[in-house]
Amino acid sequence: MNSGVTSEDYKKFKAYVAGFYGNLSNYHNFGHNKFIPEISRDVFKQILLSNPLYNDDDAFYREVIDELYPQIEEEVFNIGKPFTQLNYPSDGGVTGYFSRNMTKEDLNKVKTFCTAQGVDRLNTRAFKEDGTIIVTVGSVETYRTKRGIEFEGQKFDLVYGEFSAYLKESRDYLREAWKYSANAT
Repeated sequence: MNSGVTSEDYKKFKAYVAGFYGNLSNYHNFGHNKFIPEISRDVFKQILLSNPLYNDDDAFYREVIDELYPQIEEEVFNIGKPFTQLNYPSDGGVTGYFSRNMTKEDLNKVKTFCTAQGVDRLNTRAFKEDGTIIVTVGSVETYRTKRGIEFEGQKFDLVYGEFSAYLKESRDYLREAWKYSANAT
């Protein structure tokens, strides 16, 4: 490696990346405890910047590193509370499925609301903004979105289409792959 990154640093980077992909996050899939790279933030970023795609004519990789990485860098390396484990924020943990200002009571309301709306909670996230609970649904379609729903004394927005672009792309690739499958299973 160049840029002052040693081969040992690069091995540690690859080990972190392998662990990340193996767990689909930087939390162990058993125990939900966090793990971080065994290299410094500077070395980690130097490795990201050394990728040939960073200087490629297609600016996508460069945009990811320059714009998105600074937004997640703190969470990649922070092992202080609440980042130490996945859990309810009220129990000292962190999650990407609902905002930190949501209480367990709010989450019970979301559960009841989703059931009443016929929405599978495993495909949702929930956020509370200005007293309204916004339940987002991972879907390609957005036309089913409903706002300002009053339910058991709580105002809800039910927003379809979260991750729509990614799901549409996945759907399209699966449809293409279907053409080459040997059978329906």
